[in-house]
Amino acid sequence: MAKKILLVEDDEDNRDLVQFVLSRSRLGSTLLIAENGQQAVEMAKAEMPDLILMDMQMPVMDGWTAVPLIKADPSTKHIPIIAFTAQAKVEDKARTIEIGCVEHYSKPMDPEELLGLIKKYI
Repeated sequence: MAKKILLVEDDEDNRDLVQFVLSRSRLGSTLLIAENGQQAVEMAKAEMPDLILMDMQMPVMDGWTAVPLIKADPSTKHIPIIAFTAQAKVEDKARTIEIGCVEHYSKPMDPEELLGLIKKYI
């Protein structure tokens, strides 16, 4: 059965790039897309993805709010979340781990590096 990856990203170019990288990867995964944290919380519960790639700065609801909500729900708390963000300061990395992310990945992305991280969790 194909693993489901939920990409939470408001930037269309970043969504397209991740979609392209995954389509070429031979992981056989299914990519689900949410454009903000509110959609992510709803989709995490409805779709039960195997992994979430979460942008931290988005309109409507940001990742800083969405991650704790996903982790607080008993039905979704087991889903690994990778912070997928342009924020690369040491304190940002520490904060993403504190709120429940398993990794902090800073954009711009390196396709091989991102795939390695995804494979680690699915």
